[in-house]
Amino acid sequence: MSYYFKKEKRFKYLISRPKDISSLLQDKMILISGDFYGIQKFIFDRLSTKNASKVLRAKSAFIQIFTEYIARYICDKVGVKESHILSMNAGKFEILIPRKQIDLEPIQKKIDDYFIKNFYGLSGIMISSVECEKNSFSNTTKYKILRKNIIDSVEDKKFQKFNLHKSSYEVLKYDTDIDNKSLCKICNIRKVQKNNECPICNNFKSLGRLLSFNHIDRLISSDKIGIDFDKKFITDIKITQKITSYVLFDNENNPADFKHLADNSCKDLDTGIKSLAILKADVDNMGKFLEKSNVTNSFENFDSFSKSMDNFFSLYIPKIMKNKYPNTYTVFAGGDDLFLLGAWDEVLNLARDIESEFKAFVKNKELTISFGIAIAKPSTPISYLADHTENLLEEAKNIDEQKDAISLFRETVKWRSYLIVFNSLEELFKDFEIINMGTLYRLLELCDMSKNINKDIKNTMWKSKLNYLFSRNVDKKYHYLLNDLNNVIEKTPIETKMFLNEFIYKRRDA
Repeated sequence: MSYYFKKEKRFKYLISRPKDISSLLQDKMILISGDFYGIQKFIFDRLSTKNASKVLRAKSAFIQIFTEYIARYICDKVGVKESHILSMNAGKFEILIPRKQIDLEPIQKKIDDYFIKNFYGLSGIMISSVECEKNSFSNTTKYKILRKNIIDSVEDKKFQKFNLHKSSYEVLKYDTDIDNKSLCKICNIRKVQKNNECPICNNFKSLGRLLSFNHIDRLISSDKIGIDFDKKFITDIKITQKITSYVLFDNENNPADFKHLADNSCKDLDTGIKSLAILKADVDNMGKFLEKSNVTNSFENFDSFSKSMDNFFSLYIPKIMKNKYPNTYTVFAGGDDLFLLGAWDEVLNLARDIESEFKAFVKNKELTISFGIAIAKPSTPISYLADHTENLLEEAKNIDEQKDAISLFRETVKWRSYLIVFNSLEELFKDFEIINMGTLYRLLELCDMSKNINKDIKNTMWKSKLNYLFSRNVDKKYHYLLNDLNNVIEKTPIETKMFLNEFIYKRRDA
């Protein structure tokens, strides 16, 4: 695994050894895979912002818990031990069993019934299977083919959600006779039963209270958190550090609400806006990398790589958040992607740390990470912010084929150029604290003029306007900045604009 990740001291515990599957291998086998789809809809759809913090992390943790529950349930139904589970992370699992007559349709039907009854088909788990042989795990070419067959099988199944072409599901049958008094104030979908909440949201709130770091390794019974999938199959799930992740808790051991997080923005300054930042990030071109690299040359390579990558996002990033950026909240962290939110200034600093630490962790320069970050008031609907941040990430992903980009403050640039300018201007502006806000906003306008010279010849006047701005509004002792600003606005106007926006946000009245 040293080919993929650096074994520096701070990363050693993230490097995962591959599972020993020698005892599981037989001449003919079946590989069962599962994929929790519609994760964003499951977590965010119709969720009220006022109560979102109470259930967001719990809903994300529920995905991990339910995925583990289903993997165990399948093992029970096909008659194998849980040691046959090869992997289980980020809403996905794989199970290797001896080839025999199995019928996964009744299991899929039971899963579908559960998600239609409780979540109206907004999401679900799709299970599929492919046949394989012992040499599929020892021959490089055959293992690559097996990985492709798994992906194709899962994708095919996603076009058959809930078997609608065969079944008579009443997918759109919702609760009836609902009014403002009987509608759950959290999910805005189901009927309330008590405390203005439906039973499912009440289960999510209870789970949320279990997700403090004080409850790591605690066992919880699946039926106690609303997994009444099959009354005959109840199992204990361990609350691991991956499941708890990191969330700021208040004095009553409840997740801090979004207003609390926003109010802690710029807490070390006398000024600064009080807002949230929402961050979404994932590794670039992962599918192509897996296809072309030697990661998929063997099960050992693939298993160790995927688990180590998952550890970086689900263990290492929450550790950074807890130690350095307490006013943050993990919505989802695992696999090769992240969804976080928190006090806006802490999230921006955290984003720069994540980018730096990811590049320090991976050896292969092909692996990069892109970000979409939105800044908003804590009252903004969380479902809108989730979609908006997803769109920002897509903008970053569309910058070029290599990606390694960030979308922030309505601009998209490559990480390298952004950091060069940010670090340069951060040093340059250390003593530039007393400049008035009007001058800073004028600098933003000059950045826009510089980047749009091709659109209007009048924009070529930005240099003379910059000189005039300094001569009229800036103390002479700061005029040494003029030449440096002239250079960065000319060569990197977008990156300069991004820095200035952050600089202004930290100095605006709260």
